[in-house]
Amino acid sequence: MVCKNGRPALSRDQDRRLFFESAGTCLLCSMPLFLDLPSAGRSVSIAERAHIVAHSAVGPRGDSGVSTDYRSDPTNIVLLCPTCHARADKSPDAYPTELLLTRKTRRAEAVANIGGTPTFDTREDARRAVKSILESNVMIFRTSGPSADDGSLPSTEAANKWSRLVLEGIVPGNELIVGIVAMNPCLATASDRLAAELLRLHNKDLAEKHREGSITAPAQRFPEVADSIFLGEM
Repeated sequence: MVCKNGRPALSRDQDRRLFFESAGTCLLCSMPLFLDLPSAGRSVSIAERAHIVAHSAVGPRGDSGVSTDYRSDPTNIVLLCPTCHARADKSPDAYPTELLLTRKTRRAEAVANIGGTPTFDTREDARRAVKSILESNVMIFRTSGPSADDGSLPSTEAANKWSRLVLEGIVPGNELIVGIVAMNPCLATASDRLAAELLRLHNKDLAEKHREGSITAPAQRFPEVADSIFLGEM
């Protein structure tokens, strides 16, 4: 398999696997990669298959030390929406190879976790799973996050470490919570679904802030109601 004109040449099975591992959403903004066309009674894919290490040695994130075979391999391909694809290739320094590889790995792990437990028997079981993720995120914040008083961090190194932990740990964790709610509709209340949607919006802003250092609109704060997802009886 060789990329043609810089475009990934994936087999049908490889392409299906890519969509599965990405949960059918953009790796960077989590936007669904299928748009419904009610008037036509169908949906269309807007997915773009993007190289992590560029197909060309002089392309975005190009590396002449990487073999041509690897550049064409599915492990070097991610699914992005058109906007994120253009952004990642126009600003490769803001979307380095390490970030895309880490995001790809974490997304696949999150999907695998959901796929391994597509449903829970009780709200209590679902709550335990969500609580574990929330506690992990809180621990990351307490050990490496900014000051609760003024939002400061002691050094540039600490700030870089915090951003890395957010993108590698907290953001995927939040994505998994949203996924658990979606995969267990019979156990989720309207309040749970609302909390999950608020968490998704917060997570999108959080990821954008730590990838680019700023966001285009006022940030969605962590929704306190997310702490109560699957808590109590229906």
